[in-house]
Amino acid sequence: MINLNNKPNFTDKFLAKLLENGFDFMKEKELKIYILYLLLEDGQFVNGDGDIDFHEVSLILKISETKVRNLIYEVELKYRYNRNFVEQLIFIIDTGKYEVSEDKIKFAVHNPLVKQYFEYEIRKLGGISDGSFAKHIVTISDKTFEKLLLNLYGDSTKAEKIISGLPEHLQQKVTDKESLIKEFVREFGKSFSNTSGERSANLLFDVIDPVSLLKKLFSDD
Repeated sequence: MINLNNKPNFTDKFLAKLLENGFDFMKEKELKIYILYLLLEDGQFVNGDGDIDFHEVSLILKISETKVRNLIYEVELKYRYNRNFVEQLIFIIDTGKYEVSEDKIKFAVHNPLVKQYFEYEIRKLGGISDGSFAKHIVTISDKTFEKLLLNLYGDSTKAEKIISGLPEHLQQKVTDKESLIKEFVREFGKSFSNTSGERSANLLFDVIDPVSLLKKLFSDD
């Protein structure tokens, strides 16, 4: 049983879409995609981390998880295509959905469209991503991660402001966007890859945590 959080909003949008081009216009598959979109917009099937719970969707809707992933891919493509990839990447890091092992980083990307975009960005850089471990896992090297961040950063000048606020001993080491992102990736791997699971001592992250640094680098302000 699904208890809608905003039943009037769901009903109004559903009827408006259903009657938009005539009662018989929407095909069954398109109708299912739109209903699932409305359910997700209503906050259904979302776990405590803000991710879609594919298993719950499968149980409630009584369809396989493979069909769920295909439907959600269609939902994202048709109705949520304007998601900001950088924001999604920061969200993944902020919620701890990654693992670092030596020079490899595994990201858990449950959203199929975000995962596709992630892999596309990596391919554009000539990098390699390994998704053989699990359908929702994207594994890249730390060097590819560094290239990805530099490419996403582009010609912004936000790095200059961040560097100017660093302690003097760090400014001698971090002088431009390249060295800032390089140091970020180096400490990102160093800080979270030890066997105890505790952060080891570092320099840059003692001044600014990784999520805050990424937000400052890629904010629209």
